[in-house]
Amino acid sequence: MTAAATDYEGEESGGILAEVARILNQAAAEQDDSSSLSSPPPRPPYTGDVSGYRRFQCLNPRGHATGNCRHEWRWVDDYTKGAAEEEEEEEDAEV
Repeated sequence: MTAAATDYEGEESGGILAEVARILNQAAAEQDDSSSLSSPPPRPPYTGDVSGYRRFQCLNPRGHATGNCRHEWRWVDDYTKGAAEEEEEEEDAEV
């Protein structure tokens, strides 16, 4: 091959690589745009009544990694989740 042929191939491959990079960047941008549109909207936090339940409570969380902890079954009473947040919002709206 001659030097002129080598230069031409180099320019062509550089042009092709630039075109490939442009196409890939464009496809990535389009995918980002479409993925944000197709993701589900965030769900509101759960609010409502929660029945009582038993929980295996760690009594020494700092010693948990070393095994220097003790666990005990504890009862958690019924409660309304999110009630305190709703009351605060109502108070703010009244002021």
